[in-house]
Amino acid sequence: MSTHERPRDIWTRLAVDPLADPLVRRISVHAWVTPNRITALSMTLGLAAAACFAVGRLRLGGVLFVARFFTDCLDGKVSRLQGTSSTRGAFLDTAADVTGVTLAFATLGWHLQDNGPLPTYATPALVTVLVVYNWAVGHRKHLAEQAGLGSGGADHVWQPSAPVVRSWVALCRRLGMIAVPWTVEVEIATLGLSPLLLAPDLVAGVYLGALAFYVLAVAVNLRRAWRIAGVLDHGPTGAGPIRAER
Repeated sequence: MSTHERPRDIWTRLAVDPLADPLVRRISVHAWVTPNRITALSMTLGLAAAACFAVGRLRLGGVLFVARFFTDCLDGKVSRLQGTSSTRGAFLDTAADVTGVTLAFATLGWHLQDNGPLPTYATPALVTVLVVYNWAVGHRKHLAEQAGLGSGGADHVWQPSAPVVRSWVALCRRLGMIAVPWTVEVEIATLGLSPLLLAPDLVAGVYLGALAFYVLAVAVNLRRAWRIAGVLDHGPTGAGPIRAER
């Protein structure tokens, strides 16, 4: 992996890339295959998954959500091979992600609440925290761009002391993969695998785990944004505030 290439998420690297990479090489040669059409298909699958959750078809909804994520990974790969990357395409991809994931969380939670195993506070709390998380990530990236700090996320440079953990981190570096499960894995576990494989009571437990995760993720991103804002206010050497050009 190039030193400038961002590591892949665990699920993407291990479960998606081995299938998606050869598929993309085959389909990208066709003119009718475009990134925006793939994004539209991903959005359709996400809406279908949310609809299935709403009516209690949890297993089918889980299958559709896993398919939605797989399809979502294809548009960027196709755009790179075809040389058709665009700002509008990136915007459409983000809109499809946020819409599909938020609706899936909302409809799955409503169904679990209506049928008993999930506390009534969980769905509005998770959707609210998810909105704050998306804002925090977006604002962190905006501040980091102004400060010349890339995306402002984790640098994934980790030197653990435990031998087992150190071996895992070394393997992840060789594979170009993030060592710690994060949002992708939480989405797949909560909206894909658990509805597909688990009983509703257990799905509710996974849902509450996702709520706890996003509370933590919001705190992490707000802390990073606060630090970057300090760099913009004072400069890396305390030379005074850095102002963005208007």
